[in-house]
Amino acid sequence: MAKIQLTEKAQVKRSRPKRSPVVTLEEFLSLQRPKGDLLVQIGKEQVSVTSLDRIYWPDEKLTKYDLLCYYLSVADYLMPFLKDRPAILQRWPRGIKAPMFFQQDLETAPSFIKTVRLTNQEGRQLDYAVYSTIGSLIHFVNLGSIEQHPWHSTIKHLDKPDYIAIDLDPKSAPWENVLQVALVVKQVADDIGLVAFPKTSGSTGIHIYVPLKPSNTYDKVAEFARLFAGEVAGRAPKIATIERTIAKRKSTQVYVDWMQNARGKSLAAVYAARAKPKAPVSMPLNWKQIENGIKITDFTIQNAAAMLQKKGNAWANFFAERQSLKFD
Repeated sequence: MAKIQLTEKAQVKRSRPKRSPVVTLEEFLSLQRPKGDLLVQIGKEQVSVTSLDRIYWPDEKLTKYDLLCYYLSVADYLMPFLKDRPAILQRWPRGIKAPMFFQQDLETAPSFIKTVRLTNQEGRQLDYAVYSTIGSLIHFVNLGSIEQHPWHSTIKHLDKPDYIAIDLDPKSAPWENVLQVALVVKQVADDIGLVAFPKTSGSTGIHIYVPLKPSNTYDKVAEFARLFAGEVAGRAPKIATIERTIAKRKSTQVYVDWMQNARGKSLAAVYAARAKPKAPVSMPLNWKQIENGIKITDFTIQNAAAMLQKKGNAWANFFAERQSLKFD
């Protein structure tokens, strides 16, 4: 079991923002093709945003500023799924066509960034970033974190996840099969009395989450997820499998990946932008949308916020539906 303690300030060097013009949030969102660096007042925090004209999606000509504006537009909906969770930072500081790198150990951070110190399996102590405020989210995005990858647990219950995540990965399987397997997942969940929430992965598949009370360890939740995925594959063997080896899967089969439920694993958060062509978003869905058919590319950083305003938040009741798992 990893040792857990909140990081003291001395362990992460606290940086001061560069001297830049300060703008309000409203002023920032109304800018037209800004360049250079600014400080944005977000609540009590002044957040440094830099190189605003840097191109992140070359083909679409979308910039870092476009990405920051997207996250600010959905922040109120996104933050409940990030707040108090350690962040696995995947950084694309030069955009999606340049190299990406992972950062799990913070060396420097502004004073408003919360951290937690963890000891990994190799015995190394890591100072993880923790999502805490909208300002913290925007700071991480400014570092090049196009996507948001939170832990499945909060620092209050770090070893007890508060949702199950099932990743439907098509590889070469038809998209129609992904949608059909998603409906089988719902059927299995319904049959055992669990409420499940679907979303696009923003990449190639569908993610399905089951909200939980944080009362079981990662090992128990992962074992439940394994059995759950096996039941899904057993009900639809022509189009679903839990076989990890790609060469052993049929071309029609969708991989029902339950293995993302281990401690320290992560999937792209709901509403997270993805570092993929066309700037797709991991969009929350209702089951009627799955039945009617949707596509990954239906939702991008250019239209997702407007869709949310028009159609509402499909995951609005997610944490009100926290459930308990029953083990035989």
